[in-house]
This record gives sequence, C-alpha cells and structure tokens, in this order.
Amino acid sequence: MPQFETWASFKAKVERDLDIQGEDFVRPDELIGYANEAIDEAESEILGLNQDYFLARSTIPLVTGIQSYSLPDNIFAKKIRRIVFNNGSSVYPVKHLKDWHKFESLALSEQFITADVYRYMLVNTTPGQPEILISPIPSSSATLDIWYTRQSNKMDGENDTIIDIPECLTFLIQFVKVRVYEKEGHPNFAAAVTVLEQQRGLMQKKLADSVPDADNEIEADYTIYSDMN
Repeated sequence: MPQFETWASFKAKVERDLDIQGEDFVRPDELIGYANEAIDEAESEILGLNQDYFLARSTIPLVTGIQSYSLPDNIFAKKIRRIVFNNGSSVYPVKHLKDWHKFESLALSEQFITADVYRYMLVNTTPGQPEILISPIPSSSATLDIWYTRQSNKMDGENDTIIDIPECLTFLIQFVKVRVYEKEGHPNFAAAVTVLEQQRGLMQKKLADSVPDADNEIEADYTIYSDMN
C-alpha cells in the first residue's frame, strides 16, 4: 500500500529543499497554485498512459418521468467510460446516442416509446452543470452505474489534504521548485528544468509499469462496427 503525502508534508519538503521557511516572497496561495499546476500536468501524463488510474463509479437512481441527471462532481472532462442499466432483472450497457441524427432520434424516442432500452447523451445547458440526458424518458425505477474518470485530488490549503498520485511525487516537488526558481530569477532555474524533465521520464516509466497484472494482450476495438449499425 503506497504512502500518501499530505499538503503539510509536501509543503514542508519543498520549503526545506529551497530554504524558504518563514519567507513571504512566495505567498502560501502561490505555492498551492504551483502544486495544483504540477498535479494537472501529472494528471495529463497519467491519463495518457493508464486510463484506469482514476477509474471511479457512481450510481444514479432513475426516477419515473425525470430525464436529466447530474454528472458526478469529480468527473474529469465529462469522461464517461461506461453506463450500465440495472433494474434487478435486466442488465445492459446504456449506449451513447450517436451524433448522426441524434436529435431526431431523441425526439422520436420521446414521442414513440417502442422499447425499454435506454440511451444517453450529454448536455451542457447551464454553465457549470453538465447533465446526462436519458432517452426515452424513464418510465420505471432502476439504477444506472456510471463508470467514469475522476479528477486527481487538488490542494486547497488544508494540511491534511491528500496527494493521491504517489508515483508522481518527486515530479510534483521538482515542478514546484522550478516555478519558485522562475519567480525568484534564481541561477539554478535552468538546471532545475533539466532535472524536472528527468523526473518526468521516471514518472512516465512508473506509470507505464503500473498495470495491475501481467496481462498485456491488446484488446480489439470493434466499436466502429457497432457504431455503423
């Protein structure tokens, strides 16, 4: 089980290495901002190498007559991996409404309900409140399992906030050091950037090796055929 650093221990490590304890040239909110920039950068690397690293699940209870449902609060870029319908007796994947004629298909499904097989599309009507639109309008109670990619944990200044990407810790620390050196105009800036790229390479290797088992068989993707139907 990996040991997860907290913001308090991360901050102390950075300040110790840079010998800036008690200084106010870099404000606390700036340091938090640098840390979150580093986490965002590492998050992009992670998602490019291991799409299941931040795999999460949430459930949505379907309510009769209700068509729109909120996405999970911590979803990354509205990235849904799979939606599974389950009413206790039937289980099936809820497929995405394909872009070709999806608006006409939505209107027809709402007017002529021919089967209790749901599909979905994402809508972004209200700023900051993207939703899942279910078609046809639910006519009975059931549960949707939402498998999605969540966001990495961001720092908010609380000492006990967890940094949940332990494989990236040295990269995160070096990234923050580079940003501090940049602000200071420090002579070690260029050397620190070189070390940062070395740490990026090591982080990428760790992430590439983080598959949970030795099964490295490539899965065939036949979705293009089903999309044509």
